[in-house]
Amino acid sequence: MTMQDIIEFRFSTADWDERDRLAIFREQVGRLVMKLEPEPLVEGAFHAEARLRELPGLGTGSWACTNLRVVRPRELLDGTDDLVLTIATSGGMNASQRGREVEIGPGEAVLMSSTEVGRMAVLPQLPTRFIGLRLPRKALAPLVSNLDDVLMRALPSNTEALRLLALYLRKLDDGYRLSTPGLLDAVVTHLIDLGSLVVGANPDGTAVAQDRGLAAARFAALKADISENLSYGDLTLLAVATRLRLTPRYIQRLFESVDTTFSEFVLTQRLVRAHRLLTDPVRSDSTIGAIAFESGFGDLSYFNRTFRRYYGATPSDIRAASLRR
Repeated sequence: MTMQDIIEFRFSTADWDERDRLAIFREQVGRLVMKLEPEPLVEGAFHAEARLRELPGLGTGSWACTNLRVVRPRELLDGTDDLVLTIATSGGMNASQRGREVEIGPGEAVLMSSTEVGRMAVLPQLPTRFIGLRLPRKALAPLVSNLDDVLMRALPSNTEALRLLALYLRKLDDGYRLSTPGLLDAVVTHLIDLGSLVVGANPDGTAVAQDRGLAAARFAALKADISENLSYGDLTLLAVATRLRLTPRYIQRLFESVDTTFSEFVLTQRLVRAHRLLTDPVRSDSTIGAIAFESGFGDLSYFNRTFRRYYGATPSDIRAASLRR
């Protein structure tokens, strides 16, 4: 498995001439790429943009739309037996399939079948953002009992699994590097695990998914929280655990699984941030003390010692070398 196994496609209807916008969207993107028939929900302007990614065995998509309806008509069914999990992150939309209709608001989700005719509509009043995850039925079936009973049912909203799945998918969009076949396989497995927990895994499936995908997603959320709070000198294990609703011991075990500790990880991330700021031309007027403080160091002497130990050069040396380039 190589990076060639990942196919990415982006588009925005704003990039196309207004006269041809609907025709291009309908024929070149809707019918050919997505196997859908898009059209404005009501007469007037519409907008759609998306980042779609095909991984081995599943697909992901991040969408932003206004005034749009997409239909999967019978003639565009391609025989695949995949299931599509749609998670709304803002705005509002509704889904229709099997004679049922489900309204989806922020933090809510619905599971649909790609083997059946269906429809989704984005309300025209406000921009709507949502995430889509196409999952193979054969991968979900061992983890979720009676999958057909879950289709077109309102799924529990704002659960931990739902929040973590949305975060995990955003990390992929933010440039999470799938640089090795092993990592790519792991990400695919984690997404299937999280999807199973969102729709309702059976007891055995829950145990498997918690050990694999849920743990990985919690670790991603943990590292994201640390990154967002690096500048606070009182960034502590207890504070992070409280924010993420995890126990301190659980967080320690996550770091032990990659042969490090919470404190070591925080220190490394602070040093990396300081190095990045020191070599940023825009920050050339900032003092080293200001950069150390912004990176979460309250003691300049301690910062200088640990920086030199980590990089083999002082902060002043690193800045001077950067300015000479």
